[in-house]
Amino acid sequence: MFHCGKPMIKGTFKIEQRGIPSKHSSLVYPVSTFYENNVMICEVPNDSTIGYYCAECGMLIGVFPQTHPTGFAGEFNKNIDDNIDILPKKICSECGAEIDLDYPRCPFCGHIYEAI
Repeated sequence: MFHCGKPMIKGTFKIEQRGIPSKHSSLVYPVSTFYENNVMICEVPNDSTIGYYCAECGMLIGVFPQTHPTGFAGEFNKNIDDNIDILPKKICSECGAEIDLDYPRCPFCGHIYEAI
């Protein structure tokens, strides 16, 4: 989508609440979201901001200086290594079981590792 290049009108960009309120609560709240390839990247809880409108081509732009990321974008959007949260292991000196390094006591034989 490209702007035609004509001067734009500056005003207030508002996101209006639309929907059907239910009994004792409302199911609607204002939020703007930004998607890239059907993946939500960020959201904005504001319901109004600076806006620009071109009467010639009909382009409407809202400027949201403060957004809340909901995921990873660009080069940070990579497959996360699921093994990153695996702790190093140690061998229990009593029973030989392989246990997480941070265990203060062996869950198999009960051997207690004393802090030095």
